[in-house]
Amino acid sequence: MESAFEETEVLRARAAEAFAPLAGEPTPFDDKDWGTGHSYGQQVPLTEFLDEETLTRGVLGRLEPWFRIHREVVGKHPTGPTCRIDAVLTPRDAHRWKNPNVSLGVEFKAWYSHVARPDRRDTTGWVAQAIDYAHVDWQGFGRMPVFMCPDPFKRHRSFNADLPPVANFVDGLLGQYNVGYLALFRGVGLALLMQGQHMIWSERYGVSNGKRWSLRSKVGHRS
Repeated sequence: MESAFEETEVLRARAAEAFAPLAGEPTPFDDKDWGTGHSYGQQVPLTEFLDEETLTRGVLGRLEPWFRIHREVVGKHPTGPTCRIDAVLTPRDAHRWKNPNVSLGVEFKAWYSHVARPDRRDTTGWVAQAIDYAHVDWQGFGRMPVFMCPDPFKRHRSFNADLPPVANFVDGLLGQYNVGYLALFRGVGLALLMQGQHMIWSERYGVSNGKRWSLRSKVGHRS
């Protein structure tokens, strides 16, 4: 039997021991090893994965020390159709989160078809899918935030620079629908982002805004 929760420090040590790079990036657990090329905090494209399944396995393998992973979860949209999401994550250190019952949905797409060389329909269709999924009642979990992996927009995020106004608006609007991104950053590792550059969780820092935000779905007026 797994305990109800585990301490973040134990999870971090486990993740550091099992670390394997996804795209040639240095470990986020060692302050002294940043390598060459990208600067600290810059987004690292997940270009090493030629198809969705290998990307899914690689990313979930990195997340497994931190989260319990539930694959291919089904649910029902309010309009009737049955949906299936690639993965649902539940934190092993859930007592550190504002909502200890939080669940996080992740939907993966292949880099080359949906990011590097997409047509408009690929990108907008994926974003619309994520918005739909944020309204689904998932079996055993209910409604939950949904994170797209990788970032569907071909851009170069950095925690050291602000997003352009249009990009900031798009991220903010998606955040109102409880949709965010799961992306890889140099020195930070994998990170869950929502509402622009707001970090919900990362490999380097653990839970961040997840300590303050319940991530529960909202309807109607938002304050």
